[in-house]
Amino acid sequence: MLPFDNRPWARALARTVIVLSLVAAALASYYCYITDQLHISEVAIIGLLLLTIIPPNVAIVLRTSEPGSESTGDSSIGHQGHLRIR
Repeated sequence: MLPFDNRPWARALARTVIVLSLVAAALASYYCYITDQLHISEVAIIGLLLLTIIPPNVAIVLRTSEPGSESTGDSSIGHQGHLRIR
């Protein structure tokens, strides 16, 4: 799916990205609100930005380990198991 999403630190990083994205969106929305610049276009931009960031990271957090996959950190090209670098 995404590069390095099978590493041990990927879930923690994905959770951090989700939380920081939501906090940043809330702060940006609040700033636009207090400066009286929060219009439909700003809400759409913030929503689309969250739509591109949140779903891939949620998929990493919710992903279960597949029985044949190795999460030990072996080098591989992409996610094709038959192209391992030894």
